[in-house]
Amino acid sequence: MGLAELAVGLPHALALQPGLLALLLVLSGAGNLIAVRFPGDVLFTMQGPVALAGVWLVGWPISLPVNLLSSLVLAASQRATFWRAVLYFGNATTGMVVADGVFRSLTPGPLALAASPAEVAVLLAAGAAFGLSTGLVISVGRFLDTGDRVHLRPGRWCQLAGASVVLYVPLSFLMVTALRAGSGGALLASSVWLLASLAVKGFADTHEANRRLREALKSLEELAVTDPLTGLYNRRRFDEALRWECQRAARSGSPVSLLLVDLRGLKRVNDRLGHQAGDALLRATAHAIRSTIRATDLAFRIGGDEFAVILPDTDSGGAALVAQAMVEEGERAPVRVGHEEVHARLTVGTATCPQDGTTPEQLALAADLAMYRARDAGRAVGQASGPLAAPGSHD
Repeated sequence: MGLAELAVGLPHALALQPGLLALLLVLSGAGNLIAVRFPGDVLFTMQGPVALAGVWLVGWPISLPVNLLSSLVLAASQRATFWRAVLYFGNATTGMVVADGVFRSLTPGPLALAASPAEVAVLLAAGAAFGLSTGLVISVGRFLDTGDRVHLRPGRWCQLAGASVVLYVPLSFLMVTALRAGSGGALLASSVWLLASLAVKGFADTHEANRRLREALKSLEELAVTDPLTGLYNRRRFDEALRWECQRAARSGSPVSLLLVDLRGLKRVNDRLGHQAGDALLRATAHAIRSTIRATDLAFRIGGDEFAVILPDTDSGGAALVAQAMVEEGERAPVRVGHEEVHARLTVGTATCPQDGTTPEQLALAADLAMYRARDAGRAVGQASGPLAAPGSHD
């Protein structure tokens, strides 16, 4: 479509006022160096208002040389392929044709210096038509590039169209007004475009810098509460989470269960096979824990060979089932070290709020005692209260 429009409209564009064409070409070339990157790796350049200003003044053919130059500059500055530049030219030019068609059909003559509300509405409608047209092609193109269907959502399409209206239409109208203001119009239009473009670029860069700062702070926060070897939360986060869950259970009346998990034989593996084998066994234990809990559950490494799991909205029966599944998963997936295989052999003690304790300290002590009783009895799972509790242990 872009190549067909080039064949039809270029003779008209070259017959236009040379001074206006030269000014728009200069500003368009510079505008491609002022870019705003949106989520999804979509790039908005500040040559758009330049091309639209030309469309409002003399019609869509003037966008042909402007978009042709832009495609070459963009291809060089963004390292785009030749066909990507061709597609950019075709998409931008077709969007200009659509915008010009809407504008001319709703406005009988040129824009007045003091535009009426009706003329402003026409400009916004034409800008929206441009945004919807180009946004559709961009959305489909990003989907074909990435395979991510999020680009095909109507909301994503409308977001691109809205960004085009907000970024391009007001500035293009200001440029038109400046160009029609008299002998100094070209200088005034250039100044308006430059200041507004730099303001948009500064805002976008500040927003991006703040986003990256938030991500960096979030990463630092995660590092502060994460065990680096297993990727589970650490003891500091465990203390905070258990206190919060006990408070939540007290308010809602829903149960919360705590599992304390001991990895048996870690020291023996370290002494016999080396610390790398011990580290692999710890990671296997973390994997066994993750494999048997829900997304809403929380898992921690709270010591050298000690782990903990918090199960919100889980009673003692559910906790026992999770503990048994965890033990079986650890046995099922051996860690190979040289010619030997070692298994994550786990002992788990469970306690449930409120029957086994209502404070973090009471709950942790009850689960810890249940774990030691299970080990002494030769069992893998022990409960502070329930079928696997020792007689009289909950008294």
